[in-house]
Parts: sequence; structure tokens; C-alpha cells
Amino acid sequence: QLSLLCVVLASLLLPGKGVFINRERANNVLARTRRANSFFEEFKKGNLERECMEEICSYEEVREIFEDDEKTKEYWTKYKDGDQCESSPCQNQGACRDGIGGYTCTCSEGFEGKNCELFVRKLCRLDNGDCDQFCREEQNSVVCSCASGYFLGNDGKSCISTAPFPCGKITTGRRKSSDDLVRIVGGRECKDGECPWQALLINEDNEGFCGGTILNEFYILTAAHCLHQARRFKVRVGDRNTEKEEGNEMVHEVDVVIKHNKFQRDTYDYDIAVLRLKTPITFRMNVAPACLPQKDWAESTLMTQKTGIVSGFGRTHEKGRQSNILKMLEVPYVDRNTCKLSTSFSITQNMFCAGYEAKLEDACQGDSGGPHVTRFKNTYYVTGIVSWGEGCARKGKYGIYTKVTTFLKWIDRSMK
Repeated sequence: QLSLLCVVLASLLLPGKGVFINRERANNVLARTRRANSFFEEFKKGNLERECMEEICSYEEVREIFEDDEKTKEYWTKYKDGDQCESSPCQNQGACRDGIGGYTCTCSEGFEGKNCELFVRKLCRLDNGDCDQFCREEQNSVVCSCASGYFLGNDGKSCISTAPFPCGKITTGRRKSSDDLVRIVGGRECKDGECPWQALLINEDNEGFCGGTILNEFYILTAAHCLHQARRFKVRVGDRNTEKEEGNEMVHEVDVVIKHNKFQRDTYDYDIAVLRLKTPITFRMNVAPACLPQKDWAESTLMTQKTGIVSGFGRTHEKGRQSNILKMLEVPYVDRNTCKLSTSFSITQNMFCAGYEAKLEDACQGDSGGPHVTRFKNTYYVTGIVSWGEGCARKGKYGIYTKVTTFLKWIDRSMK
């Protein structure tokens, strides 16, 4: 045994022999089979460490692991080129979504830009700049203003009136049930206090022949073509039923007739007129003016609303009798090109279309000269005058209205 021990010790002292064995022999001893080459690899449940950390994985392998498209995409974008959101590039509490070669920021309200770095000024295009009524932009900021009879509140946004019957507000009263409604060319009866700006032009026989819009205590807006339908006429306000007195009606004599000097009887272009009354209107239940808007604001905000409202005492259908009940109808604004393609007659820049292509709802004879108003934040503004149409509620035909915004300066001059 002693001799055997000596042999072993002597072998350790032999030159050329190291403590470590070479790579090839070590690999033979410590050989480890790569799992990707394992025969049973395809039979094993997907494992993120095995598939994508020990090896290079494919999108399909990641999908097998997560079994969910959204989670797969989220992991894959980070796996391919790293997490682009790691540096928190989205500012002002924006949410970052990683992508391959980039990222996307979803910005909080009031911010925009690639990294949500830009503050969105609350200009007129965004909720009317928070203005109650008129909104305009000056030096990249909002300036609010109000219609006649209102004043701007301390907040610079709200419009306040101390008048009992300010323009553009329906007058309060008992609301009738749907059973009380009278249907006329698809419209319905104006409820108590709902159409207080409606005026009725009456001839020498005390018969209504055209409508009008109350602008203030002295002035009525109507259509120029109505002035050729009676030699003499008066204006009645507060009327909701021409066959029944309700106590709010009042008749006013006309002092001055101001017709637009460019009115064309053959085309109804410039179909607008203003009447000055001899005595002022007393505003009360069912008698109040509609508001005149500012031109730019009206065209960008009012006339881009979906609908306006037309009212009058016109016929119940194309060949029917005049209605004794004041009625109203909500009509959608019609795209200008659609309007022009619907008729062979000229649609000038002084006109616009409203109505339905196929529904039996329209203004009709007797409504001419009456109001087309548009509601914005519970205030009603004059946007049109009932002018003309091809029949009443014919399929593919629309009502044509005088575009009041074109004539706001003319109206203002006429009332001075």
C-alpha cells in the first residue's frame, strides 16, 4: 500500500500535466442537451424562459405561450428592439404604447403632439371656447361676446340678461301632451311659448298670407316676395290659433317697408325685407324676439349644427288648406352640393337648403317669410327666411331659405 501511494504522488509531480482538462474533454463530461433539439420539445407546453431567453424565439412561439393577441404584441415589440417607453417619452401624463422601432403617445385632454408636449388652447372650435354665445379668436386666444340685450358675465364666458323676455328664449308655459299635437306636413303644433318670435302678415280681409320673425320691439324680418301678395297688410304677433283668441295676440300697423333693392322676382334671389312697425311690440307670453347672430360665428357654428327649426301657419299639405294652428318642424341642414343637384333652379350664395330627401316633412305655402331658427345652448338665433320650394315635401326636393348671415349688415343698416 505504501508503494502504491508513492506511485500516485510521483504521478502528480510529472511535468506537462495541469490541474484543468481541455475544453473537448470537459464538454464530454459536462455535456448539456439544448432543449430546442430535444425530441419532446414540440410536446411541451410553451415556456417563456425556454423559448425566448435560452433560445431565439419566433412570433408564433410567443403567441403559443400567451394565447392572446394583445399580450403577444406587447411582449414581441419589447423582445425585438427593446422597450421604447422605458425612458417615459410621453409628457403631461400621456400614456405610452411601445412599438417596433417607435412608440405612440395617447395624450391627456388638453394636450397634443408626438410626446403630448403641446398645450391645446381651448379655442372656438373646441366647445365654442366655453362661450355661452358668440366666440371669436384674437391673438391665439378666445374672446366671448353676447347678442343684443345680453351682457358678458364676470367670468368672460356667460351671457346674462335682466330683461323678462330676452331674445332667443322660449317663454315658459303649460306644456301640452303628445295627444294634443296636430300633425301638419310632418310637423307639430308649437307648444305654448315655444315659437314666440313668430309673426303673421295679414291682408285687408284679416287673412294670414305670410310669416315673419320678430327681431325687436319695432322690426319684423320677412321675405321680399311676400310684399307682392297684398296691397296693404298688418302684422299680428302672439297668435297660435287664428280661429281662437288666447289673450296674447296683438295687431300692429306697418310704418315702413324696406325691401332689398336687388330682389329678383323670377329667381327669388335677395329674398329679404324688413318691416318697421308704427307702435312697439310688448313682449309677453308667446311674444319675444329671436336673436340675430354674428356672421362668422353663425356660419362656422350655427349652420354646422345638424338641424334648424322652421315655423308658420302654412298649408297642411301641398294642395291642402291653410293651417289655423301655428306649427313647427325640425329640419336638417342639407349639403350645398346635394342641394344644387336636387333642382334645375339656381341656388345662389344667398340661399341654403334644409329638409328631408324622402320624409313627408317640409314648409309649405303660407309659411313663406317665416323664421328658420337654430338653437345653440338653449338660445335660438335667426338663420333663415322661408323662401321657396318645388311643391311641399316632394321626394328628392328640399326647402330653400334666404341665408340670413349674408344680410346681417344690411339688416343692421335697415334698423337704424
